[in-house]
Amino acid sequence: MFERFRRRAARPEPKPIYLVSAAGLPNYGDEFLTRVWLDWLAHNHPDVPVWLDCPEPGRANHLFRDTHPALKTTNTLWHLAFGAAEMTFSEGVARADRVVRELGSPRFDLGLIELRGMASIHLLGGGYMNTVWQNHLLLLPALVALKEEFGIPIYATGQGLLPLSDELKEQVRAWVPAFDVFETRDVSSATTVGAFAGIDDAFLGFANARKIYADAEDGAPAEEIPDTVLVVQGDFLSADAATRVLDTVESFVLTYGRGERVALIESIPPDDSWSAWGLRERGIEVEQYPFLKLWQGGFPARPGQVWLSTRFHFHLLAAAAGAEGTAISLRPDYYGVKHGSLADVGTGWTLGEVNSSIEDLAPAVAPTFPARRIELTAQKVDLAARLYGDALRRD
Repeated sequence: MFERFRRRAARPEPKPIYLVSAAGLPNYGDEFLTRVWLDWLAHNHPDVPVWLDCPEPGRANHLFRDTHPALKTTNTLWHLAFGAAEMTFSEGVARADRVVRELGSPRFDLGLIELRGMASIHLLGGGYMNTVWQNHLLLLPALVALKEEFGIPIYATGQGLLPLSDELKEQVRAWVPAFDVFETRDVSSATTVGAFAGIDDAFLGFANARKIYADAEDGAPAEEIPDTVLVVQGDFLSADAATRVLDTVESFVLTYGRGERVALIESIPPDDSWSAWGLRERGIEVEQYPFLKLWQGGFPARPGQVWLSTRFHFHLLAAAAGAEGTAISLRPDYYGVKHGSLADVGTGWTLGEVNSSIEDLAPAVAPTFPARRIELTAQKVDLAARLYGDALRRD
């Protein structure tokens, strides 16, 4: 018996899992995806340490304090990417590769040394690596260097990589084969970089114990949630575009709105509250639904609602709840691809742009999508199990 105890006591500790995401701004979509993976790992591997590398690790400590019991946060790789802002892209690539392999910088060395002992490194999903934020793509050569130099498995899941310039397309295509798994969330991204087309990481959330939607248990009974819901982002907007967006939102509410109450949801605080005053000037009173209420109380979607959203994950989650909706792309080469990927998996929502006629923006939903989400969830769970099976690397 004592010999068996000694063997068990001597069993080495598992190496940590290292996650990389765009969390901490906060932006509901990025925070949701990060929490989804942390919850999944907390349930399946509660004793394995988890590092989260994100732009705002301090805020992340608060946002994810109730997820994985062995979570630590840092910004080592993001700091490396942001530090190349004044360089050409090729200079940034060379710097990332050199520093990861050779060290030599007091700003990064402690974190990079720690990275060498990870079981795996995983770029969580989202739309944060593309031409819009070119320096974020420097995360890729950093991971490739860690794989080549130290043999660490590297993963990317649920990635939306468009738009990409021709130069960046070729560069990303050269990095993708080094990854043990590289999944995109849309076919166009997969075709462009030679990855495999999958689905958004958000679908993993439906497999977790944490409740996604607001209901009576969360202090927000379904009947208290307005029938008309707006998500009107504050980024990607010029002054002229803002006026046109307000025109479109006003027409949508007057034409398709339901009930007497209209909710305005905030994904990025306080940026996404910008339209509240303009709508009130036009005689549309909105009930603001701040990020914190959304984060703590659950997602306020249910059948019978009508939504107008410019943001991707609000389209996904509202449609999965059975709400009718219309998705408007403020930047077609970016948001058009994102919303289009959800149309491809069958949400049934109407897709449009700011200049679309109001007749072309009639909200809709596929009645089969809430059931379809079960199939998509199973697909994502299979991938998660593939990445994080029982055989985690140990010292």
